Amino acid sequence: MDYGKADYSSPPQPITAENVVAPSFENSMASEEYENSKIKNPQPKQGISFTQALLASGVEKSDGKIKLTASSFMEVGSYAVFLIVLVYVAFAQNNIQAYYYTQVMSDLFVSSQTSSSLTFGTVASMDDIWDWIEQILIPGIYWNENNNITDSENMIYYENRILGQPRIRMLKVVNDSCTVMTSFQREIKECYANYQEKYEDQEAITSGDGDAFVYATASELETLTTSGTIGSYGGGGFVQRLPITGSTEAQSLIETLKEARWIDRGSRAIIIDISLYNANINLFCIIKLLFELPASGGVLTSPKLMTYNLIRYSDSDGTKMIVFEGILCGFVLFFIFEEMFAVAKQRLLYFTQFWNLIDVMLLGFAVAAIFLSIKRTNTATNRINTIIDNGLETASFDDVTAAENIFLNIKALVVFIAWVKVFKFISVNKTMSQLSYTLTRSAKDLGGFAVMFAVFFFAFAQFGYLVFGTQISDYSNLYNAVFALLRLILGDFDFSALENCNRFFGPAFFIAYVFFVFFILLNMFLAIINDSYVEVKAELARKKEGEGILDWFMNKIYRLTKSNKKPEAPESHDITYEEFRKILYRSGYAEEDINDAFTRFNVTSMDDQITPKVVEDIADKVAQSTEHRKHYLENHRDYANLNRRVDQMQESVFNIVDRIDQVNSSLMKIEQQRVARSDEVNKAEIKNMFLDELRNRNTRRQSKMD
Repeated sequence: MDYGKADYSSPPQPITAENVVAPSFENSMASEEYENSKIKNPQPKQGISFTQALLASGVEKSDGKIKLTASSFMEVGSYAVFLIVLVYVAFAQNNIQAYYYTQVMSDLFVSSQTSSSLTFGTVASMDDIWDWIEQILIPGIYWNENNNITDSENMIYYENRILGQPRIRMLKVVNDSCTVMTSFQREIKECYANYQEKYEDQEAITSGDGDAFVYATASELETLTTSGTIGSYGGGGFVQRLPITGSTEAQSLIETLKEARWIDRGSRAIIIDISLYNANINLFCIIKLLFELPASGGVLTSPKLMTYNLIRYSDSDGTKMIVFEGILCGFVLFFIFEEMFAVAKQRLLYFTQFWNLIDVMLLGFAVAAIFLSIKRTNTATNRINTIIDNGLETASFDDVTAAENIFLNIKALVVFIAWVKVFKFISVNKTMSQLSYTLTRSAKDLGGFAVMFAVFFFAFAQFGYLVFGTQISDYSNLYNAVFALLRLILGDFDFSALENCNRFFGPAFFIAYVFFVFFILLNMFLAIINDSYVEVKAELARKKEGEGILDWFMNKIYRLTKSNKKPEAPESHDITYEEFRKILYRSGYAEEDINDAFTRFNVTSMDDQITPKVVEDIADKVAQSTEHRKHYLENHRDYANLNRRVDQMQESVFNIVDRIDQVNSSLMKIEQQRVARSDEVNKAEIKNMFLDELRNRNTRRQSKMD
């Protein structure tokens, strides 16, 4: 041991014997403990080692009270880095410019009005479709020509290059695709059903000439199925391609289609495809405007504007993205091997733990996202190269948008599950684990409540669908009715529509739903959660916090800075036992521990000089005693708190008993006073009776004398 210069300038606060109760060490003999200058029976270590802290993942002690809830330091650190990389990769290429780009194009094609205040959303007939195409679509596509801009390229708002020829695609069904009732067959000769691929009319239109009157298949057009409000429409159809430049020619083509009655009774969908690219912000905008013409008549509109970054790895940011994506793939591969080892070790028991299932879902979706990212990149690259090779004549991005949408959905699931897994690491202490414990405790009651809630909820949903389905869009089908009732719980409802639909059942339906679901069932749900939370909070209050990796580091730092540090030897070796005793006391050690150490070494004369070996041994003993005292206090803190609460409860009970005695004494005094007053009243009554009797006797005696 190196006895350098001792630093006693800032000793720790002394621990006095009256403040704590130290554990007893009387059974240990100094002769056994220090035989041959070696500790024969070393004191047991307190706490856990660094290795134990690293491996203490959900380990529970035999007493069932102290739970080591800290996960592995490597696991926590690696997952934190993985989450940071995942969030960066997920959000690095998302920016608000995509929203603004979409909004600008929506204002141009969807929100713009014609001379008669007609917009895309207010189109209601075939004539409205032609008016919208002539007054909104054509001026929007040929924006530079309409604004007297001499530019060989067709640009919208100076900056947005149109890729390929804009297309107007029409799908129609054949006649006799439905059956007219016998009673009306003489009056009604034609019948066109709603769109289905088996009823699709693929015969050439005889009223005109050109490509627009000849059916083209989905493979020829390189388009996919388009979903609308009332149905899905195939990728084929009759297509009219508009020129890249030349608004006059485009207007002439539209007039030709209009005169040939290109849109007729059999038409069921008009789909307009426009593709744009803005080089300033490196974003593509894919516009798909759908007009549905149902068999009931009228027009339903559905705009779809999708903005993507399809050229991602072209600059320095792209290089950085490649690096981070490579790191992310490495993390996923590492976690996959880690889970494979866990499965090989635990076998089927692995799938019985909740967090293991979360890991499986996270890694499964992460692998799918990596695969889809590669696929969407290849799809976008091939499509862009094809468009450039054909001189920007055709640009169908249906395969690109499909790949992008699937990837975005899977990526969102990966990010969501990754953040959910954070609960596994933050539930180390009692406060963070209250949520999971509360849900676990109330799971059974919530299951029974869910059945009862589902019965009431779907009963109201079916009632609303049957009664209001033909007049209110929120109840037009069972799916809409379910979400309408969910919105009603949050206060989003249209009571006037219910009342106008049915003067009796509308208000009755609303009042009954609010009463049963809102006032009764939801309050039952809150009561179940509240009861479980109170029980869990009471149980966790009686438990000790588990010692995790963070606690391990904090304890080590505390031990290095506080009085449990081994005392330094004095500079001079010519000191007595008494002088060394004072040095230990000034260093902040308890007097009881110091006396106990001197007693164990059979120190009889405090004036004798102390040897370096004895200095080291006494210093070790005092440090061990202080360490044991600290852990004794920590391990018995709950017991002391319980004793303190019991004492407080006992004192409260005694106070209550004293108050009861005081109340009893007061009641006895009141009873005595009441009895005394009653006796006085009785005495007065007896006295009055006696006086009355005496007067009566005197009266009778006087009468006899008279």
